[in-house]
Amino acid sequence: MLLRSQGGINRLIPPWGAVRRIRRLELLRYLNRYGFGSIVFWADLGLMLLSIFLFFLASDYPDMARTFPRLVLVMIMIVTLLDMINFMRGEKEKTTSGEKNDGIEAVRPRRQLKVLYMVALIFIFFLFMLLFGLAAGTFLFLLLSGWTLGYRRLKILVFSAVIITAFVYLIFRVIMNSFLPEGIIFTITGG
Repeated sequence: MLLRSQGGINRLIPPWGAVRRIRRLELLRYLNRYGFGSIVFWADLGLMLLSIFLFFLASDYPDMARTFPRLVLVMIMIVTLLDMINFMRGEKEKTTSGEKNDGIEAVRPRRQLKVLYMVALIFIFFLFMLLFGLAAGTFLFLLLSGWTLGYRRLKILVFSAVIITAFVYLIFRVIMNSFLPEGIIFTITGG
């Protein structure tokens, strides 16, 4: 530390490295106070950016085929934005109410795992859709995501996955007359 005199008052001035560390800690505390340091926040932000990207990508589709995906993407953006706001409010209330928040992550570990599992399921859905087609990929994704989110009644999971998959097929294939991905396996085998 340096000793510097100003107007007859001696002041201790910390070296610049210490000042940077203090500013970094203050920045981390600020980010944590509003939930910006959490995996959940960054997953929501990533989903929001992906939805915006896909919304503009859907503009290349024909008129009838782009309406439904854009509607779904707008709903995803709205729900994601509401989740981000709710999460940031909850994190701010935790820190102002006196709860201990000394780590970077202020989210329960189980919620973080669910977010990571859901991100992994999206990639599994994409790979499964490439291999076996949209219908099989959607069915598997709905089953696994319901199980990951904590719903354990298998009969209802299977029933709802079948109904939703049939509804998606009906909307896209029958009503909109769009071509759905068939999958590499079915293309090779001629099925």
